[in-house]
Amino acid sequence: MREVGVVHKVRGTFATVRFDRKTACENCNMCLKPREANYVELRVKNTLSAKAGDSVEVAMGDRAVLTAALLVYAVPLIIMGIVLSVTYTLDIGICLAATFGSLILAFIAVALIDKFVIRQKKEYAPTMIAIVNADKEDKEQNAVAAGTVETEAEAESTSAHAEE
Repeated sequence: MREVGVVHKVRGTFATVRFDRKTACENCNMCLKPREANYVELRVKNTLSAKAGDSVEVAMGDRAVLTAALLVYAVPLIIMGIVLSVTYTLDIGICLAATFGSLILAFIAVALIDKFVIRQKKEYAPTMIAIVNADKEDKEQNAVAAGTVETEAEAESTSAHAEE
């Protein structure tokens, strides 16, 4: 998975990169940002010496994204399902309390696993792979150099020849 974000701040060898929120994030709130915040922040090792304001491309392995999704969504549901199946014959109050309690404990366990296991493994860490030119003029110059986009003068001469 690759995303382009803007470096918000740099501290030591790490950079805080802001990404636009996706529509999937609209009702999630897992990042604990208010709904009005139209960005998500991620702390990334600054391997490219990017500066605040630079647009950077950040990559995260597909395996890491899948593991994170499984950990956050599936594990708590599986634990809650197991507790529900064990306590369904008990009083409804006890059953509900145990089920929701297990859900809360599962999310705490997920947070601890993320902090002490997942984040310690390099293959799960997002990495900066490129500094992206954000200026329109720079993008245009790069495209012209690559021969993929006409300059304004070329476009005008082409349209003038077409009119003749």
